[in-house]
Amino acid sequence: MSGPETQCGLMKEFPGWLVEVKDVLGGVGWHAWRPGPPGRGGFFGVQADELGLLRELLEEADEVEARLALRDLAVELRECGVTATAYDTTLTATGSGGRTRLVTCRRGMFRWLDGDRVIGPIGDPLFTVDAVLASFEDQL
Repeated sequence: MSGPETQCGLMKEFPGWLVEVKDVLGGVGWHAWRPGPPGRGGFFGVQADELGLLRELLEEADEVEARLALRDLAVELRECGVTATAYDTTLTATGSGGRTRLVTCRRGMFRWLDGDRVIGPIGDPLFTVDAVLASFEDQL
């Protein structure tokens, strides 16, 4: 299947990516691109000759972007006095009093690891910093 429905499905699955299907010599070519995250500049682009490969490439791009976003979030949290460590898929944030929060990142959004609830977009890490800091206060 390679019609508009599939394009829309991929764009919903991978928000922020523009997906196109083009006729190319020998069949169909899948192309996807989007602007880089704030502070990183440029554009990211991938192309494949089949839908499954395009999906794999977009998954890999999402994983790389998530690791970078978690590292950046850890830096911002440390500047606020929080002990924060970014791992491949998770960030631990420990505030005063020893309370720890776990944050993950997927599909361009920071999420609480517990319950997968969205915190905020990776394009606005300060929003997530505020949410993490507020979560320490909520539990006092």
